[in-house]
Amino acid sequence: MNRFVLRFALATLLVPVFSACTEEPRNTEPLVDPWTRDRTPVNLRLESQIGAAVISDDWHNDGEGSIAVSLITSGLDMSAVKVEALDFKYPDSEFCPKASITPGSTLDFSSGAASFVVTAYNGETRTYTVTYTQFKDPLEGAYTFTPVGGILDGSAPASAFIIIGGWDGAVVLSTVMDKWWHWGGGYMPTDEDDNTLSFRLEEADPETGATFGTLVNTPGDNGLYANYMYNNSIDVNDKYRIFPAGKSRWAKPGDGTIVVYDYADEGYTTPLWTVDLIEAGEQTLSEKPFSVPNLAFVRTFDGPFDVVDLNWPDTRWFTDNVRHTVWLVKKDADSPIADHSDYLDD
Repeated sequence: MNRFVLRFALATLLVPVFSACTEEPRNTEPLVDPWTRDRTPVNLRLESQIGAAVISDDWHNDGEGSIAVSLITSGLDMSAVKVEALDFKYPDSEFCPKASITPGSTLDFSSGAASFVVTAYNGETRTYTVTYTQFKDPLEGAYTFTPVGGILDGSAPASAFIIIGGWDGAVVLSTVMDKWWHWGGGYMPTDEDDNTLSFRLEEADPETGATFGTLVNTPGDNGLYANYMYNNSIDVNDKYRIFPAGKSRWAKPGDGTIVVYDYADEGYTTPLWTVDLIEAGEQTLSEKPFSVPNLAFVRTFDGPFDVVDLNWPDTRWFTDNVRHTVWLVKKDADSPIADHSDYLDD
Protein backbone atom coordinates (compact mmCIF):
# COMPACT_ATOMS: atom_id res chain seq x y z
CA MET A 1 0.00 0.00 0.00
CA ASN A 2 1.23 3.46 -0.86
CA ARG A 3 2.83 5.09 2.20
CA PHE A 4 0.88 8.29 1.62
CA VAL A 5 -2.40 6.45 1.58
CA LEU A 6 -1.50 4.55 4.77
CA ARG A 7 -0.57 7.72 6.62
CA PHE A 8 -3.78 9.42 5.52
CA ALA A 9 -5.90 6.50 6.74
CA LEU A 10 -4.20 6.47 10.14
CA ALA A 11 -4.70 10.23 10.52
CA THR A 12 -8.40 9.86 9.73
CA LEU A 13 -8.81 7.23 12.45
CA LEU A 14 -6.95 9.24 15.11
CA VAL A 15 -8.91 12.52 14.69
CA PRO A 16 -12.07 11.27 16.53
CA VAL A 17 -9.90 9.85 19.31
CA PHE A 18 -8.22 13.19 19.96
CA SER A 19 -11.57 14.95 19.67
CA ALA A 20 -13.11 12.62 22.28
CA CYS A 21 -10.40 13.55 24.75
CA THR A 22 -11.14 17.27 24.41
CA GLU A 23 -13.60 18.40 27.21
CA GLU A 24 -16.59 20.26 25.82
CA PRO A 25 -17.86 23.23 27.86
CA ARG A 26 -21.15 22.38 29.68
CA ASN A 27 -23.95 24.83 30.51
CA THR A 28 -24.66 23.51 34.03
CA GLU A 29 -25.20 25.12 37.44
CA PRO A 30 -23.11 24.03 40.39
CA LEU A 31 -24.79 21.47 42.61
CA VAL A 32 -26.50 22.91 45.71
CA ASP A 33 -27.52 20.88 48.73
CA PRO A 34 -31.37 20.79 48.55
CA TRP A 35 -31.56 21.04 52.33
CA THR A 36 -30.17 24.55 52.15
CA ARG A 37 -32.79 25.57 49.54
CA ASP A 38 -35.93 24.29 51.30
CA ARG A 39 -38.71 26.93 51.43
CA THR A 40 -41.86 24.80 51.53
CA PRO A 41 -44.17 24.81 54.58
CA VAL A 42 -45.91 21.55 55.37
CA ASN A 43 -48.73 23.21 57.32
CA LEU A 44 -50.40 26.57 57.79
CA ARG A 45 -53.33 27.04 60.18
CA LEU A 46 -55.20 30.28 60.71
CA GLU A 47 -57.89 31.15 63.23
CA SER A 48 -61.37 29.99 62.13
CA GLN A 49 -59.78 27.72 59.51
CA ILE A 50 -61.61 24.55 58.52
CA GLY A 51 -59.63 21.65 57.09
CA ALA A 52 -56.01 21.59 55.99
CA ALA A 53 -54.32 24.27 53.93
CA VAL A 54 -53.49 23.37 50.33
CA ILE A 55 -49.86 24.38 49.73
CA SER A 56 -48.44 24.57 46.20
CA ASP A 57 -45.16 25.71 44.65
CA ASP A 58 -44.94 27.24 41.18
CA TRP A 59 -42.47 25.17 39.16
CA HIS A 60 -42.43 27.91 36.51
CA ASN A 61 -41.20 30.40 39.09
CA ASP A 62 -39.32 28.98 42.05
CA GLY A 63 -39.72 32.24 43.94
CA GLU A 64 -43.51 32.02 44.16
CA GLY A 65 -45.98 29.71 45.89
CA SER A 66 -49.65 29.61 46.79
CA ILE A 67 -51.70 28.48 49.78
CA ALA A 68 -55.48 28.01 49.82
CA VAL A 69 -57.50 27.82 53.05
CA SER A 70 -61.17 27.66 54.04
CA LEU A 71 -62.26 30.11 56.74
CA ILE A 72 -65.35 30.81 58.80
CA THR A 73 -65.46 34.55 58.23
CA SER A 74 -68.43 35.42 60.48
CA GLY A 75 -67.22 37.67 63.26
CA LEU A 76 -63.63 37.51 61.94
CA ASP A 77 -61.52 40.65 61.49
CA MET A 78 -60.28 39.98 57.97
CA SER A 79 -57.61 42.66 58.30
CA ALA A 80 -55.92 40.76 61.13
CA VAL A 81 -56.43 37.01 60.88
CA LYS A 82 -54.23 35.29 63.44
CA VAL A 83 -51.69 32.65 62.45
CA GLU A 84 -52.07 29.64 64.73
CA ALA A 85 -49.41 27.40 63.19
CA LEU A 86 -46.76 27.44 60.46
CA ASP A 87 -44.73 24.24 60.22
CA PHE A 88 -41.76 23.00 58.18
CA LYS A 89 -40.60 19.45 57.61
CA TYR A 90 -37.56 19.49 59.88
CA PRO A 91 -38.13 22.27 62.42
CA ASP A 92 -35.12 21.31 64.55
CA SER A 93 -32.65 21.23 61.67
CA GLU A 94 -30.09 23.98 61.25
CA PHE A 95 -31.27 24.15 57.64
CA CYS A 96 -34.90 24.88 58.60
CA PRO A 97 -36.12 27.93 56.66
CA LYS A 98 -37.35 31.13 58.27
CA ALA A 99 -40.70 32.83 57.57
CA SER A 100 -41.82 36.45 57.83
CA ILE A 101 -44.76 35.24 59.95
CA THR A 102 -44.90 33.07 63.06
CA PRO A 103 -47.70 31.74 65.28
CA GLY A 104 -49.29 34.79 66.85
CA SER A 105 -48.70 36.96 63.79
CA THR A 106 -51.62 38.19 61.69
CA LEU A 107 -52.36 38.27 57.97
CA ASP A 108 -54.38 41.00 56.26
CA PHE A 109 -57.07 39.56 53.97
CA SER A 110 -58.97 42.82 53.53
CA SER A 111 -58.02 42.84 49.83
CA GLY A 112 -59.01 39.18 49.41
CA ALA A 113 -55.52 37.67 49.75
CA ALA A 114 -52.43 37.91 51.93
CA SER A 115 -48.76 36.99 51.52
CA PHE A 116 -45.64 36.11 53.45
CA VAL A 117 -42.04 35.27 52.61
CA VAL A 118 -40.06 32.12 53.38
CA THR A 119 -36.25 32.39 53.33
CA ALA A 120 -34.13 29.30 52.83
CA TYR A 121 -30.91 28.58 54.71
CA ASN A 122 -28.90 29.66 51.68
CA GLY A 123 -30.76 32.97 51.41
CA GLU A 124 -33.14 32.13 48.55
CA THR A 125 -36.68 33.38 49.11
CA ARG A 126 -40.18 32.36 48.07
CA THR A 127 -43.29 34.51 48.45
CA TYR A 128 -46.47 32.60 49.27
CA THR A 129 -49.83 34.14 48.37
CA VAL A 130 -52.60 32.96 50.68
CA THR A 131 -56.20 32.97 49.43
CA TYR A 132 -59.35 31.81 51.18
CA THR A 133 -62.83 30.55 50.49
CA GLN A 134 -65.66 31.17 52.91
CA PHE A 135 -66.79 28.07 54.77
CA LYS A 136 -70.60 28.08 54.95
CA ASP A 137 -73.34 26.04 56.53
CA PRO A 138 -76.60 25.91 54.52
CA LEU A 139 -78.53 26.88 57.65
CA GLU A 140 -76.70 30.18 57.97
CA GLY A 141 -78.76 33.17 56.94
CA ALA A 142 -81.85 35.25 57.73
CA TYR A 143 -85.38 33.81 57.81
CA THR A 144 -88.79 35.43 58.11
CA PHE A 145 -92.18 33.86 58.76
CA THR A 146 -94.78 33.02 56.10
CA PRO A 147 -98.31 33.11 57.55
CA VAL A 148 -100.99 31.01 55.85
CA GLY A 149 -104.74 30.93 56.14
CA GLY A 150 -106.67 28.60 58.37
CA ILE A 151 -106.66 24.86 57.71
CA LEU A 152 -109.82 23.92 59.60
CA ASP A 153 -111.39 27.34 59.05
CA GLY A 154 -110.43 29.20 55.91
CA SER A 155 -111.62 32.47 57.41
CA ALA A 156 -109.29 32.21 60.42
CA PRO A 157 -106.58 34.86 60.82
CA ALA A 158 -103.36 34.00 58.99
CA SER A 159 -100.62 32.37 61.03
CA ALA A 160 -97.18 30.89 60.41
CA PHE A 161 -97.75 28.25 63.10
CA ILE A 162 -99.09 24.75 62.47
CA ILE A 163 -99.81 22.27 65.23
CA ILE A 164 -100.44 18.52 64.94
CA GLY A 165 -101.70 16.47 67.85
CA GLY A 166 -104.30 14.11 69.25
CA TRP A 167 -104.51 10.57 70.53
CA ASP A 168 -104.05 7.60 68.21
CA GLY A 169 -106.83 7.51 65.65
CA ALA A 170 -107.87 11.09 66.37
CA VAL A 171 -104.97 13.21 65.09
CA VAL A 172 -105.78 16.81 64.11
CA LEU A 173 -103.78 19.26 62.00
CA SER A 174 -104.55 22.97 62.24
CA THR A 175 -103.00 26.40 62.39
CA VAL A 176 -102.66 27.85 65.86
CA MET A 177 -105.24 30.49 64.85
CA ASP A 178 -107.89 28.06 63.62
CA LYS A 179 -109.22 28.35 67.19
CA TRP A 180 -108.18 31.94 67.67
CA TRP A 181 -110.54 32.57 70.61
CA HIS A 182 -108.37 30.40 72.84
CA TRP A 183 -105.70 33.11 72.79
CA GLY A 184 -105.70 36.68 74.03
CA GLY A 185 -105.25 38.60 77.24
CA GLY A 186 -102.69 40.99 75.70
CA TYR A 187 -100.86 38.47 73.52
CA MET A 188 -101.38 36.26 70.49
CA PRO A 189 -99.40 33.38 68.99
CA THR A 190 -98.95 35.59 65.92
CA ASP A 191 -96.92 38.15 67.89
CA GLU A 192 -93.79 36.51 66.51
CA ASP A 193 -94.90 36.39 62.87
CA ASP A 194 -93.02 39.64 62.13
CA ASN A 195 -89.78 38.38 63.69
CA THR A 196 -86.55 37.52 61.88
CA LEU A 197 -84.46 34.45 62.69
CA SER A 198 -80.75 35.11 62.08
CA PHE A 199 -78.40 32.10 62.10
CA ARG A 200 -74.64 32.69 62.12
CA LEU A 201 -71.94 30.05 61.87
CA GLU A 202 -69.30 30.45 64.58
CA GLU A 203 -67.14 27.32 64.40
CA ALA A 204 -66.91 23.83 62.96
CA ASP A 205 -65.23 20.57 63.82
CA PRO A 206 -62.76 19.85 60.98
CA GLU A 207 -62.86 16.10 61.68
CA THR A 208 -66.57 15.39 62.21
CA GLY A 209 -68.00 18.23 60.13
CA ALA A 210 -70.27 19.31 63.01
CA THR A 211 -71.09 23.02 62.90
CA PHE A 212 -71.88 25.43 65.72
CA GLY A 213 -73.38 28.87 65.72
CA THR A 214 -75.48 31.58 67.29
CA LEU A 215 -79.11 32.46 66.64
CA VAL A 216 -80.88 35.76 67.04
CA ASN A 217 -84.69 35.82 67.12
CA THR A 218 -85.47 39.53 66.70
CA PRO A 219 -88.69 40.94 68.21
CA GLY A 220 -89.86 42.46 64.90
CA ASP A 221 -91.61 45.79 64.38
CA ASN A 222 -94.12 45.13 67.16
CA GLY A 223 -91.34 44.47 69.67
CA LEU A 224 -93.13 41.38 70.96
CA TYR A 225 -92.47 37.70 71.52
CA ALA A 226 -95.28 35.18 71.72
CA ASN A 227 -96.37 33.88 75.10
CA TYR A 228 -98.13 30.60 74.46
CA MET A 229 -100.76 30.45 77.20
CA TYR A 230 -103.80 28.49 76.05
CA ASN A 231 -107.00 30.08 77.42
CA ASN A 232 -104.73 32.23 79.61
CA SER A 233 -104.27 29.25 81.89
CA ILE A 234 -102.34 26.37 80.25
CA ASP A 235 -98.69 27.09 79.54
CA VAL A 236 -97.57 25.36 76.33
CA ASN A 237 -94.40 27.39 75.73
CA ASP A 238 -92.31 24.26 76.29
CA LYS A 239 -93.92 22.67 73.20
CA TYR A 240 -94.79 25.63 71.00
CA ARG A 241 -91.49 27.47 71.17
CA ILE A 242 -89.24 26.16 68.41
CA PHE A 243 -86.41 28.69 68.85
CA PRO A 244 -85.90 30.76 72.00
CA ALA A 245 -86.81 34.42 72.17
CA GLY A 246 -83.79 36.69 71.86
CA LYS A 247 -80.44 34.94 71.52
CA SER A 248 -79.48 31.28 71.67
CA ARG A 249 -77.05 28.78 70.16
CA TRP A 250 -77.40 25.99 67.64
CA ALA A 251 -75.38 23.01 66.43
CA LYS A 252 -75.68 20.56 63.56
CA PRO A 253 -74.05 17.24 64.49
CA GLY A 254 -74.29 15.90 60.95
CA ASP A 255 -77.43 13.76 61.27
CA GLY A 256 -79.67 16.38 59.69
CA THR A 257 -81.01 17.81 62.95
CA ILE A 258 -80.54 21.23 64.50
CA VAL A 259 -79.74 21.11 68.22
CA VAL A 260 -80.78 24.16 70.24
CA TYR A 261 -78.81 25.45 73.26
CA ASP A 262 -79.15 28.28 75.71
CA TYR A 263 -76.94 31.21 74.75
CA ALA A 264 -75.03 30.94 78.03
CA ASP A 265 -74.01 27.39 77.09
CA GLU A 266 -70.82 28.40 75.28
CA GLY A 267 -69.52 24.83 75.31
CA TYR A 268 -72.66 23.40 73.68
CA THR A 269 -72.94 20.85 76.47
CA THR A 270 -76.63 20.81 77.45
CA PRO A 271 -79.10 20.55 74.55
CA LEU A 272 -82.53 22.08 75.05
CA TRP A 273 -84.26 20.25 72.18
CA THR A 274 -83.83 19.34 68.52
CA VAL A 275 -85.43 20.85 65.43
CA ASP A 276 -85.79 19.60 61.85
CA LEU A 277 -85.80 21.76 58.73
CA ILE A 278 -88.12 20.54 55.99
CA GLU A 279 -88.34 21.70 52.39
CA ALA A 280 -91.14 23.25 50.38
CA GLY A 281 -93.92 21.07 49.00
CA GLU A 282 -96.40 18.56 50.28
CA GLN A 283 -95.22 17.10 53.57
CA THR A 284 -96.68 14.53 55.93
CA LEU A 285 -96.28 14.34 59.70
CA SER A 286 -98.11 11.73 61.81
CA GLU A 287 -99.96 10.73 58.64
CA LYS A 288 -101.30 14.27 58.21
CA PRO A 289 -100.41 15.89 54.87
CA PHE A 290 -99.94 19.65 54.65
CA SER A 291 -98.30 22.16 52.33
CA VAL A 292 -95.05 23.99 53.09
CA PRO A 293 -94.81 27.15 50.94
CA ASN A 294 -91.05 27.60 51.37
CA LEU A 295 -89.41 26.00 54.43
CA ALA A 296 -90.49 24.90 57.87
CA PHE A 297 -88.83 24.34 61.23
CA VAL A 298 -90.37 21.41 63.12
CA ARG A 299 -90.25 20.08 66.66
CA THR A 300 -91.36 16.48 67.14
CA PHE A 301 -92.47 15.01 70.48
CA ASP A 302 -92.46 11.45 71.73
CA GLY A 303 -95.58 9.84 73.14
CA PRO A 304 -97.43 8.41 74.79
CA PHE A 305 -100.36 10.31 73.27
CA ASP A 306 -102.87 8.83 75.62
CA VAL A 307 -104.86 11.75 77.01
CA VAL A 308 -108.31 10.72 75.75
CA ASP A 309 -111.36 12.91 76.35
CA LEU A 310 -114.46 11.81 74.45
CA ASN A 311 -116.00 15.25 74.98
CA TRP A 312 -113.63 16.13 72.09
CA PRO A 313 -112.27 19.41 73.48
CA ASP A 314 -109.79 21.47 71.48
CA THR A 315 -107.23 20.72 74.17
CA ARG A 316 -106.92 17.20 72.74
CA TRP A 317 -104.42 18.50 70.21
CA PHE A 318 -103.68 22.09 71.34
CA THR A 319 -102.31 21.18 74.76
CA ASP A 320 -102.58 17.41 75.18
CA ASN A 321 -101.04 14.83 72.86
CA VAL A 322 -98.95 17.44 71.00
CA ARG A 323 -97.05 15.57 68.30
CA HIS A 324 -95.49 18.31 66.16
CA THR A 325 -95.22 22.08 66.18
CA VAL A 326 -94.26 23.80 62.94
CA TRP A 327 -93.05 27.31 62.08
CA LEU A 328 -93.44 28.20 58.39
CA VAL A 329 -90.57 30.39 57.17
CA LYS A 330 -88.72 31.53 54.09
CA LYS A 331 -85.02 32.24 53.70
CA ASP A 332 -84.40 35.86 52.75
CA ALA A 333 -80.58 35.87 52.76
CA ASP A 334 -77.66 33.45 52.98
CA SER A 335 -75.95 35.73 55.49
CA PRO A 336 -77.05 36.65 59.02
CA ILE A 337 -78.55 40.08 59.63
CA ALA A 338 -76.05 42.94 59.70
CA ASP A 339 -76.60 43.69 63.41
CA HIS A 340 -76.45 40.06 64.54
CA SER A 341 -73.52 40.83 66.86
CA ASP A 342 -75.36 43.78 68.39
CA TYR A 343 -78.19 41.51 69.49
CA LEU A 344 -75.67 39.09 71.01
CA ASP A 345 -74.13 41.94 73.02
CA ASP A 346 -77.47 42.96 74.56
